[in-house]
Amino acid sequence: MKRAARHFLTDQDGAVSADFVVLTAGVIGLCMLFIVPVLNESVNWGQAIADLASRNMGN
Repeated sequence: MKRAARHFLTDQDGAVSADFVVLTAGVIGLCMLFIVPVLNESVNWGQAIADLASRNMGN
Protein backbone atom coordinates (compact mmCIF):
# COMPACT_ATOMS: atom_id res chain seq x y z
CA MET A 1 0.00 0.00 0.00
CA LYS A 2 2.84 2.41 0.80
CA ARG A 3 4.44 1.60 -2.52
CA ALA A 4 1.21 2.41 -4.39
CA ALA A 5 0.80 5.68 -2.47
CA ARG A 6 4.41 6.67 -3.16
CA HIS A 7 3.96 5.87 -6.85
CA PHE A 8 0.76 7.93 -6.97
CA LEU A 9 2.39 10.94 -5.28
CA THR A 10 5.46 10.91 -7.51
CA ASP A 11 3.71 10.13 -10.80
CA GLN A 12 3.94 13.06 -13.26
CA ASP A 13 1.85 11.70 -16.14
CA GLY A 14 -1.09 14.11 -15.82
CA ALA A 15 0.88 17.15 -14.69
CA VAL A 16 1.34 18.66 -18.15
CA SER A 17 -2.38 18.55 -18.84
CA ALA A 18 -3.18 20.21 -15.53
CA ASP A 19 -0.56 22.90 -16.14
CA PHE A 20 -1.98 23.57 -19.59
CA VAL A 21 -5.51 23.93 -18.23
CA VAL A 22 -4.38 26.35 -15.50
CA LEU A 23 -2.25 28.36 -17.94
CA THR A 24 -5.08 28.58 -20.47
CA ALA A 25 -7.54 29.69 -17.79
CA GLY A 26 -5.09 32.37 -16.68
CA VAL A 27 -4.62 33.68 -20.22
CA ILE A 28 -8.37 33.80 -20.79
CA GLY A 29 -8.86 35.59 -17.47
CA LEU A 30 -6.25 38.20 -18.32
CA CYS A 31 -7.76 38.74 -21.75
CA MET A 32 -11.17 39.28 -20.20
CA LEU A 33 -9.69 41.78 -17.75
CA PHE A 34 -8.43 43.86 -20.66
CA ILE A 35 -11.19 43.29 -23.21
CA VAL A 36 -14.17 44.30 -21.04
CA PRO A 37 -12.91 47.84 -20.22
CA VAL A 38 -11.78 48.39 -23.81
CA LEU A 39 -15.18 47.27 -25.09
CA ASN A 40 -17.00 49.57 -22.68
CA GLU A 41 -14.78 52.50 -23.58
CA SER A 42 -15.24 51.90 -27.31
CA VAL A 43 -19.01 51.94 -26.81
CA ASN A 44 -18.68 55.26 -24.95
CA TRP A 45 -16.52 56.70 -27.74
CA GLY A 46 -18.99 55.46 -30.35
CA GLN A 47 -21.84 57.14 -28.52
CA ALA A 48 -19.86 60.38 -28.22
CA ILE A 49 -19.09 60.35 -31.95
CA ALA A 50 -22.75 59.66 -32.77
CA ASP A 51 -23.86 62.54 -30.53
CA LEU A 52 -21.33 64.88 -32.14
CA ALA A 53 -22.40 63.83 -35.63
CA SER A 54 -26.09 64.30 -34.85
CA ARG A 55 -25.44 67.78 -33.40
CA ASN A 56 -23.44 68.77 -36.47
CA MET A 57 -26.03 67.39 -38.87
CA GLY A 58 -28.76 69.41 -37.14
CA ASN A 59 -26.95 72.74 -37.65
